[in-house]
Formats: sequence, C-alpha cells, structure tokens
Amino acid sequence: MFNMLNRLLCAVACIFVVQTYAFAAADARMQVDVVAETASVEVSWLHSNVREAAALALPQLWSRIVPQYAHAMIPKRVKAVSFMQKASPTAEGIRITFHQQRVLSYLKEHDLPYIAEQPALNVVIQLYNEHGRPMGETTNELLDFAANEAAAMGYRIDDQGASLVLFWRWLNDKQVSLSVRGNSKLSEFSETRQMTSADPLEQLKPWMSAVLLKARDAHIEPTVVVETEGLELAPDQFNPLNDLAMQSLPKPEVELHLTIQRETSLADQVLFEQDLRQDSRILELSLRQVNRDGQQYRLQLKGSDDQWLTQWFALRGMTLIPTIEGWVAQ
Repeated sequence: MFNMLNRLLCAVACIFVVQTYAFAAADARMQVDVVAETASVEVSWLHSNVREAAALALPQLWSRIVPQYAHAMIPKRVKAVSFMQKASPTAEGIRITFHQQRVLSYLKEHDLPYIAEQPALNVVIQLYNEHGRPMGETTNELLDFAANEAAAMGYRIDDQGASLVLFWRWLNDKQVSLSVRGNSKLSEFSETRQMTSADPLEQLKPWMSAVLLKARDAHIEPTVVVETEGLELAPDQFNPLNDLAMQSLPKPEVELHLTIQRETSLADQVLFEQDLRQDSRILELSLRQVNRDGQQYRLQLKGSDDQWLTQWFALRGMTLIPTIEGWVAQ
C-alpha cells in the first residue's frame, strides 16, 4: 500500500513538472493583456464579454508575429475567438491566450508571412557625442526602453540571443550616424539622420524601435519561391526589409573567414569595418563572432584574387597570415 502511494505521488509530481515546463516553454507572444483603461471600457465589461475581448486582443497578436509590411494583407473578418485557448481575468482587464498552432496554421494557409518563434536579441548600444565621449545615461535609458517594449513588439531581450549592435555617433551638432552590426538575421547597414534641438533620447527611441522591428521581421518564415526568366529567387529576396530585394545578386567567386586578433575599442572596430567595406573588391563583410581574442568576419570578394588583402592590412600596420580556416590579422 505504501509503495503504491509512493508511485502515485511520483506520477503526480512528474505530471506537475511536465505541465510546468510546458507552461514555461510556451510562446509569450500568444498571451495578450487587454487593459480596460486602454480599451476605454470597464474591467467588468471585459470579464463578461470574452468574445469581444478576444477581438480587441487579436490585432496586438498580429503586430507581434506578422511583419509590418504584411499587416494590410491580413483578412479583416477573422473570428478571434476561434484562435483563443483561454481567458484569464486580471485586475486591469483580461488576459487572452491564443492557441499557437491554430494561429500559425491560419497564417500559413492564407500565404501570409509570419515569425514562427519569438526572436531573442542581445541588444548592445554604443552612443557617442560629437566630441567622442560616451553618452552613458542616454544609453541606459535606451536599453530600458527596448526591454520595456519587447513583449509588445514580439521579441525578447536575452544576453544569449543573437547580437544586435547599435553604434550611434554624432558627426556634428545636427547629424547622427548609425551603424548596425552583429550576427542577427538583419543585414548590417549604416545610415545618417538629421537631429533637431529637442531631447536626443526622444528622437533616438523611434529610430531604435524601427531597427529592432527590422531585426524581428528578418525572422519571417519563407512563404513562396518564384521563378523569373529561369532565375529562382529565394523568398527573403522579396522581403521589403532587404535592401537588395528583387535584384539578381552577383555570385562572389571567393568567400573566406577573417579573424582580427588585437584589442581595440568598439569605435575603432566600426571605423575599420567601414574602411574595409568601402573597398570596391569587397562584396560583403559580416561580423560572425566577438570574443576576448578579437573579431571573426565572413568576407565575400569580387573575383578570385585575395592576395591584395595582405597589402591592405600591411598599410594599416597589421600582418595577415593564411590558415586552414581563412586569414588571421595580427
């Protein structure tokens, strides 16, 4: 009898552990809190009208898992309650939990692009004024802002996630340059904007939000493969977020790995990358990994000649050594 009781308790404990793990592993994007004050209704009304509450929650769900450019493609007449898994009352309103498989199946059946899993981003911000001095307080406020809006935007901030490095630098009292790097799925790019005399933080927030949404939307699932005049284009070439969309890309003849083994500041690293990208013999330069020993890059070159790299680095006081895995610069 005692042994049977032990077995029963163990079985109950196992079920509890499995259920707890399943709950923890659930996609947080599927839980949408509908706040009565935001929806301009009473809390009691939300508790009594679950069907209507689900309808209020559905647009928030779409904004998390459907890329920005495809929102207009979503059918207008969709019964939100058909996707609902459960509803839980809260002090401020109601929490609607959607059934992930039903939601993703619906998007797939309607050929709508979607982000299957919540992207994890390790956001790193470097911010310097026109005198080259770090703007530490503004940097911390931007990081807090990114963390606070992550859940609503459909991504999560995670130190173990793909790195997304945002390097801002004031060129003068009005122009600000942004360089976006890292090993996330977002292609690296740079841009410059004009700033006003208003609070820099309030101008950088929407700029950063736009970059984070691009990084999130880079995780869309492929939906179509189109053949055009004998050329098969991958689905991501039709993504409006891709600067090279709808273009036939030349195939590089040489692809190699480059490791930079020296200690350097982030500002010097960014300037080095910009200098190398400006060389017409470089098709693509992407940062793959950063560790205590240096940085690792993937290079795509025009043509089959890579010997010019030796002279390029020599002019900058570095020695380039060929290895089995590529080049090492010291």
